[in-house]
Amino acid sequence: MKRLTSILLLFLALVKVYGQTHDTMHIYFDLDKTQINERGIQMIDSIVKDNRLMHETKITIMGYADYLGTDGYDKVVSEMRAKNVEDYLVISGYDNNDIKRCTGKGKITHTITNGRKGFSEDRKVDIIFDARKDTSDDQRFQYDLEKLQVDESLPIKNVDFYQGSLRMTPESIPRLEMLLHFLQKNSTIIFQLEGHVCCLGINDGRDEPYDEGTLSQKRAQEVADYLIKNGIAKERLKAAIGLGNINPIRDEETGRENEALSRRVELRIISK
Repeated sequence: MKRLTSILLLFLALVKVYGQTHDTMHIYFDLDKTQINERGIQMIDSIVKDNRLMHETKITIMGYADYLGTDGYDKVVSEMRAKNVEDYLVISGYDNNDIKRCTGKGKITHTITNGRKGFSEDRKVDIIFDARKDTSDDQRFQYDLEKLQVDESLPIKNVDFYQGSLRMTPESIPRLEMLLHFLQKNSTIIFQLEGHVCCLGINDGRDEPYDEGTLSQKRAQEVADYLIKNGIAKERLKAAIGLGNINPIRDEETGRENEALSRRVELRIISK
């Protein structure tokens, strides 16, 4: 029952964050505690993992306490709770420059204050988001690039190829420009480009005169050529390799959408 209650509280808190009309997440604290409990850590981890705390998403952090302590004590407790949430967000990768304000507001007053346990819902920190619209694909891609670590790879979404062809779709150029800007800004990064093709079906990604291996490699080289042509030093590119159809995005590539997902080039960070 306790576990079920925790899951329900987590769900309700996430609804407040992701709902169209709400812009606040509540992190609740144990009685007389300033450290984030396990449930609070799970909630913060969930929005970090889902890329909801994107770069340049401004937030305000407000700490509170119940009525049980003195005004001075409750003020300190609320400030410490807010600061601990701020520190955990920064440790998790959130840019502290995007935190507009972090403060403690002290106790929440009530007309009835004769209970010994106070009001548990008052022992909280509110994370208040400026913008509540869904994150755009461009914002998500930019965030994923910034978070990418050594030996991790990232599909360059929206850099797509016509089936069986080296020719990129027109929608690919804006995303290539974003990748170019990222590499220009992070000038010490050494990287590798890895091409993939669909399909696991009858065509096996082949197109004359290419088989699936050479086609995927040439697609990776197409992206490399674009980057080098626009100023990225050749020495920063370790390799442009083709992996054929051995790593599909979907286990079963049925439908054009799933096939398009597999016709991709991925960026792998070799060193920073």
